[in-house]
Amino acid sequence: MSDWFEAAVPNSGCGAVARATDWASTSLGDPSGWPAGLRSAVELCFSTRFAVLVTWGPDLTMIYNDGYRAMLGSDLHPRAMGSPAATLWGQIWDDIGPLFTEVLTSGEPTWNVDMLLWMNRSGFLEETRFTFSYSPLRDDDGTVRGVMDIATETTDQVVNQRRLGTLGLLSTALHGRRGDLREVAEAAMDVLAASEDIGYAHLYLGPDRVASTGGDDAAHADDVAAARRGGAVSWRDGTLVVPLGARRGRSPLGALVLGGNRRRPLDDVQRSFLELLARTTGTALAEAEEHRDEITRARTVSDALQDAMVPAPPRSPLWCTRYRPADDSLSVGGDWFDVVSGPDATSGLVVGDCVGHGVEAAARMGRLSSAGRAVMLDGAGPARTLEMLDVFARTVPGSEFATVFCGVVDPVARTLVYSSAGHPPALVVGADGGTRWLDRARGTPLAVTTERRPEHTEPLAAGDTVLLYTDGLVERRGEVLTAGLERLARAAATACADATLDEVPDRLLSDVLPDAARDDVAIVLYRVP
Repeated sequence: MSDWFEAAVPNSGCGAVARATDWASTSLGDPSGWPAGLRSAVELCFSTRFAVLVTWGPDLTMIYNDGYRAMLGSDLHPRAMGSPAATLWGQIWDDIGPLFTEVLTSGEPTWNVDMLLWMNRSGFLEETRFTFSYSPLRDDDGTVRGVMDIATETTDQVVNQRRLGTLGLLSTALHGRRGDLREVAEAAMDVLAASEDIGYAHLYLGPDRVASTGGDDAAHADDVAAARRGGAVSWRDGTLVVPLGARRGRSPLGALVLGGNRRRPLDDVQRSFLELLARTTGTALAEAEEHRDEITRARTVSDALQDAMVPAPPRSPLWCTRYRPADDSLSVGGDWFDVVSGPDATSGLVVGDCVGHGVEAAARMGRLSSAGRAVMLDGAGPARTLEMLDVFARTVPGSEFATVFCGVVDPVARTLVYSSAGHPPALVVGADGGTRWLDRARGTPLAVTTERRPEHTEPLAAGDTVLLYTDGLVERRGEVLTAGLERLARAAATACADATLDEVPDRLLSDVLPDAARDDVAIVLYRVP
């Protein structure tokens, strides 16, 4: 062995391989005859821990150090030592060959950042990324005879950054989703389908596959069935099968099948990535299911509250009532109505609306409703009832600004005495189809003023229909209130003309609110005998 070569090349790792290589059988010949430029390049190559490849001569014969060895995977070392670059890198020569040619012909170095190369270096076609510079190596006369490659593999950085991006997109897509479980599943699958690091994905809810990126998962049917029964996470043939949304004491909501990027090794990092995706998806499904359970429990409570708070309809055929909660909300809300039997066949009636809807508004509504009934049973008239409710509302936080229409019907005198605390006016539909609004005793909402409430007596005629309602029947976002009142007047005149009293409320709800209600609606009808 040449003295300079023995001094320059350490006897460890790639140095030992270089020492054992029969250089005389290559186009370089024995190291004792190598030119000074090549000798200097070899000395530099083995004196640094940076990944360095030296190629020289017509075949660009390869010499490399331990730092470069990792880039050769498990299959290309040690045969790469002394091999022609084009022979060893034939699979990627179309990508890197022109770069070698550029350096050899121009004498100028190249620079590439995170260059993608599809390499088969460990028994499978692999996505790899490199940041590197090819530099010219010159002979004693200044002629470019070789190329030095100083490189850093950036595959892990690029892929890990991409995986983090997928996790971020998945978290964002699922954050705050409280809708249908299928919608959550489809949102997750949209992100997984777009990821370069997911080979395939199948998501099950119960026994049904509800979302998929495509492909057949029959090979994993047994693992899926076991996961749905509450089995443990399983790995088979590089595929993760995991139960989803399992909560204490309950079976999983479903299962997720995830296949990773086949162009990357199934190492601990890829396994962790897939498990994080599954955990994020499962957590979102569990939270959506928990939210649905909470709504179900709250709705059960609200139904009981509704039964207790909303009075039974009057038994008289002269009266008819309806209550319709806001769609997609609890059954109980902040609207209420009541019909109270008074002395001498009179009837006290009230329709009110607390701000908001749901259980909290219902609790305030229940207290106001009970207070109003107690005052009316004590014989108070409409104005006095509202004045007492003013006082009471100031003791019930959140009851301020509630609106109430209160009246007393005398069927013998055929009159309606009424007073309004900021509530939309009642409507009278005459037997002849004419309509008029009861808006002559208007006042502010509850607890806004301490002034005495106004009161008005409205004469009624046989066959007149009195309609009381809450604002959910007439108000629409982006529309002035008068438009809603006019719409109600037209619909009420039509319904009263060709429908029975009991059919009128449903006709109004259908005609005035053909789409989903956005607020609670209470309706009270009285027909003068």
